[in-house]
Amino acid sequence: MLDHAPVSMDSTPPAGRLARWMVWSCRFLLFSALLSPAAAFSRTLRVGPGMQFSGIAKAVAAARPGDVIKVWPAHGGSYTRTAVEVNTAGLTIEPAIPGKLIRINAEGFNYSGRGQVPRAVFQFNPNADNCVLRGFDLHGAHNHSFNGAGIRINAADNVLVTHCYIHGNDMGIMSNGNFHRGTGANQRIEFCRITGNGSYKDPGYNHNLYLDGTSALILGCDISHPLTGHDIKSRCHITWVEYCYVHGSSNREFDLVDDRANTAAANSDAVVLGCLIVKGGGAGNHQVIHFGQDGGGPHNGTLFVIHNTIRTPWSSPVFVLSAQGAKIFCCDNRITGPRGGDSLTMFVHGAKEGNFSGRGNLLSSGYGQWRKNLGGPLLSWRQVRRLLPRTGLPVKDRHLMRLRHGKLTPWPGLSAGAGRN
Repeated sequence: MLDHAPVSMDSTPPAGRLARWMVWSCRFLLFSALLSPAAAFSRTLRVGPGMQFSGIAKAVAAARPGDVIKVWPAHGGSYTRTAVEVNTAGLTIEPAIPGKLIRINAEGFNYSGRGQVPRAVFQFNPNADNCVLRGFDLHGAHNHSFNGAGIRINAADNVLVTHCYIHGNDMGIMSNGNFHRGTGANQRIEFCRITGNGSYKDPGYNHNLYLDGTSALILGCDISHPLTGHDIKSRCHITWVEYCYVHGSSNREFDLVDDRANTAAANSDAVVLGCLIVKGGGAGNHQVIHFGQDGGGPHNGTLFVIHNTIRTPWSSPVFVLSAQGAKIFCCDNRITGPRGGDSLTMFVHGAKEGNFSGRGNLLSSGYGQWRKNLGGPLLSWRQVRRLLPRTGLPVKDRHLMRLRHGKLTPWPGLSAGAGRN
């Protein structure tokens, strides 16, 4: 056994060893850069009056993977008739002036989705994985099918839309993808204000968000007042909504329904976590949250409704469960309805009453027996976290440990500045 420290075989003085380590480190970083050309040789492309490119679409068409496209405000305040198809991975498209939204007025252009014409102001196609769109004010996208969108995620993966103001389009954001092919995965919509999208010419079929694909995360957004449709409609395999303010819908605030390619698989789940949900007073559907089917297909999964504040002025059901394989679990929510005659849940299309459960909820007096069935003490965060599905989405649910009834801080969206300049 050694009774002293082993002698180093390197007799180089400490300063010499440090210099040699720095040389080898530089060589390693250079070698790594050569192996990652997109990261090492990304460029900044400039768009705006007097800049390298006069239009955003031209810059995107010229971009290489990993490039950053900086956009200056247009003369007159808004870019017009802008239609951008993104077919390149890893692009970042953002304002050149931090915190200054770039306005695009899309009125007068037909976003048909035919040929080389996108169905949205910004459309991310299957090769446009890992892109970021930040800081845009998108208004007025329409087409003859009444589904022209501010943004379309067309089977691309890992697309992040952040700090955008999306209003007055046929659709706010729409997406598509296939769970079995792994497309439309990790769609992320963060810190956006999405309001007033829809069409009176096609009432009920145009929404603030209409999502499909493998998975979507909606975080810290203000989503409100679609003209005739829903605030959030999703056919994704996994839909996760947290810390959002969802309110004022003419129809449901949430419509989480079927797509045979995405919801027939087991664990086709949804999570609504830490949100403030206020039912609108419009003349449409007065239910708040629907989970199940509207197309006759299976929906095999659970909707987890946790730590939300839900308010409705209507005696119509707060929840609708509408598929045999669908379940709803409610935990630690505050749900407030009108006095007298309140209906909490409706079961249709073979949905089972035993598939609706929960505990730790505070319900107003009109909900009768449900107050007892779903009441009791709050669950600890450790208990709650074990219940939630593991999705691989980059959720921030650790913050929920600090939330309690009446003290929710669900929505940092406007504090981030979306739609306020």
